[in-house]
Amino acid sequence: MVVANLMPTSVSALTSGVKTQSNLFVVFSQICSFSRPIAISLVLFANLASATDQSRQDQGYSLDVLRERVELGEYQIVADEVSNQINEIREVNGNFAARLADPYILLGDAQVGLGDVEDAVESFTAALNVTRMNEGLHSTDQLKSLYRIAGALTALGDFQNANDAQERAYAIMRNQLGARNPQLLPSMLKLIDWYESNRRFSAAKILYIEAIQLANRAIPLDDVRQVELARAFAAGMRNTVFPPMDGETRFRAFEVEVPGYEPPPPGKSPPSSYALGQRALVDVVHFVETHAPSDRETISIAKLNLADWHQLFGRESKATRMYREIWEELDSLPALRESIFGDPQLLYIRLPEFKDSTDGTQFGLVELLLTVSYRGAVTGRISQVVDPPNADIEFRTRVAAREARFRPAIENGKPITTRDFLLTHRYPLPSRRP
Repeated sequence: MVVANLMPTSVSALTSGVKTQSNLFVVFSQICSFSRPIAISLVLFANLASATDQSRQDQGYSLDVLRERVELGEYQIVADEVSNQINEIREVNGNFAARLADPYILLGDAQVGLGDVEDAVESFTAALNVTRMNEGLHSTDQLKSLYRIAGALTALGDFQNANDAQERAYAIMRNQLGARNPQLLPSMLKLIDWYESNRRFSAAKILYIEAIQLANRAIPLDDVRQVELARAFAAGMRNTVFPPMDGETRFRAFEVEVPGYEPPPPGKSPPSSYALGQRALVDVVHFVETHAPSDRETISIAKLNLADWHQLFGRESKATRMYREIWEELDSLPALRESIFGDPQLLYIRLPEFKDSTDGTQFGLVELLLTVSYRGAVTGRISQVVDPPNADIEFRTRVAAREARFRPAIENGKPITTRDFLLTHRYPLPSRRP
């Protein structure tokens, strides 16, 4: 089950028109207050400024062209030009003119490209403040700034404030659209992606439950996206109990507060990840059986995912019954059956990682020969290779192997015990310090 293909890396850009006011109109409205020569001079100056602005646009200085130049990597040119435009706008319209929001964002993008991430945070924050001053504290226009602030703070290692920006962006959309609006899904999935990339799987679970409820209202029951969503949901539930096999070294310490979440009342437990995931995978099986009744391979794979779910969560009896049924149903597809049941299949293991930095050039190796029982449990471990010798990593690998979850091999329709199953753990060695 793969969740990555459903997790968007960005939400649709939220844009709005920039409020502008013609300087020429301002000057013209003041003519009656000045002597005629001064008034004429001001009108001519306004016309000259307008012509200069048009000339700049003709030469490629419009914001749209500057955005294209950012994409081309011409960061310094863009930073210099947009800084000049910001100064001109501030001199004429003040420090919080609505026209400043987009130039500040563009300046921040250029600064990120130059590696000046701290300056970029200041520019994105300036855009945020301008937007909030002109559009209000709850305007969705500020999402462009908030997501950029979160990205820049993440690059700086300030994960707490980056998380706060991510959560604030989602909270704004939630308040704007309402908690039951399916249009909230892109923002919701973006926050789920943030939580999961930082191993906050319990927080992601809260949003997954809300997301699948919204999606079920918006996606027809006979739409294939229901299958994709159910598999992604099950993967999210799995991560809350069996987090990904690597990535612990990327854990960052910060507090999360899921917008809109209310904990269950005393005495009531949150919904079980096992039960929620099981329900989603059962729905997948029913969908496939209904819409592709003659596709034996697709149906068997859907059932296999459900059987593996039972096995993973320690419901071996349910899993074994399903494995045997699937083995019989694949009688006409012997190659597929052999690939699924010929050898034990590793479902989950939590191999040890080094917490300190690595240079990525030197690797160690631990190889174990395992005995995998007919129930999918590891009942024997023999160390074959430990290179370089390291008693700690060998011990931790053996512990991880003991707690691993396997789908057992099946022969003649019955699960069997397999000996000498090779488990290989290749790990990066710690950096050598001078």
